[in-house]
Amino acid sequence: MSKRRHFLLPRARSTSPSTTPTPADRIVSLNVRLLSWFNFLGDFRMYGPIQVIYFAQVTGSYTAAASLLAIKKLSTAAFEVPTGVLSDRLGRRGTIIAGAVVMVAAHLGYAGAPGYALLVAAVILEGLASALWSGNNDALLYDTLLEAGREDEFPRHSGRVNSMFQIALALSAALGGWIAGAWSLRAVVVLSVVPQILCVLVAWWVREPRAHGPLETNVLAHLGSALRGIRDNSVLRRMTLVSALRFSGESAAQLSPVFVAGLWPLWALGVWRTLGHGVSFLGFRVSGWVIGRLGAPRTLLFGELFDNVLNVVALIRPTVVSPLLLGSPTYGMSTIAQQTLLQREFTHRERATMGSLGSLLGSVLYALAAVGAGLVADRWGIVPALFVIQAMVVVALPLAWSVHAGAARTTAHQRAGSTDGPADQR
Repeated sequence: MSKRRHFLLPRARSTSPSTTPTPADRIVSLNVRLLSWFNFLGDFRMYGPIQVIYFAQVTGSYTAAASLLAIKKLSTAAFEVPTGVLSDRLGRRGTIIAGAVVMVAAHLGYAGAPGYALLVAAVILEGLASALWSGNNDALLYDTLLEAGREDEFPRHSGRVNSMFQIALALSAALGGWIAGAWSLRAVVVLSVVPQILCVLVAWWVREPRAHGPLETNVLAHLGSALRGIRDNSVLRRMTLVSALRFSGESAAQLSPVFVAGLWPLWALGVWRTLGHGVSFLGFRVSGWVIGRLGAPRTLLFGELFDNVLNVVALIRPTVVSPLLLGSPTYGMSTIAQQTLLQREFTHRERATMGSLGSLLGSVLYALAAVGAGLVADRWGIVPALFVIQAMVVVALPLAWSVHAGAARTTAHQRAGSTDGPADQR
């Protein structure tokens, strides 16, 4: 198992235009472009804003529609670890292709479902596809950069690749609403199959990065190695918890429209969502620049602190301005900073498995936060429910601070070591 590496002071690398690109550099350029288009097409789901309405139309029940969303989340959680091990043992390219094929099958199920049973099968397939991509796609990008000796560029490339999610969500939501009004809900779902098919074609052209180091002889040994790696690395332990707690906070997205609807007219909810996706898109795009100047630990800490303060202000005294404050203005920057710190601490051999273990913990906390907040909302209202979710996210702040403080100490020790050498070297 590789030893923990320091995550500050990135290596210098020549960026001279005269430098001839190596084969590894060309693979970086290809995979980054393909991952960007893959993310855009994968999240270009025009049925997104109307999914619950469509499920209710097919099943005849909003309770059944809500249960389908819960089954999808549970499916993702159940498949997280097995698919992470699959990625580490069989390769990143094969895993991303498999996920794309399964996602097409899920969308065909959505489009043709006559009732509840086929929708259940479809949401389970979508959960499997999401689990196949979780951990694998970030590992694919990082390993591609690592092979070229350019892993320090991960924040910049990851920010650009992940920003495509947000622009796809914004554009597809607007287009899906228009198609639903002009034709039907099922027409929106049928047309959403096309981008998923294109995802398979894009994934097919992805190049497999070189594996680093031998794998364990069997699956259980591989999983045990990943668990020990997280246990024995204090930074990785804390960052895994930070990641899981931040993910649990995303459960607020299911309840926050209720809060906004009490302050803004119903038609403005779409505008609010579009603004949120637009801000997140910008955050992802500038994340590499911000992390390059502040460092990943400081970007994560300040981003989380800023978001928590704004959310508390929005909820303490709700006004017509509160929806603009509620959410996560620095979500893109914090997410890339978090992924950068995690990828730098993951071992090469268990990279996707470690990521999937963190995602599994995040899914469990997400479910607890969602159920707990729902119970609070039924009894005391939407604002206390959102405060419950916010309280879980606040726990991540001291953990992020400890990572930031550890990074600062590492930097200080490195600087001291560079100036305290023998006298003839000074």
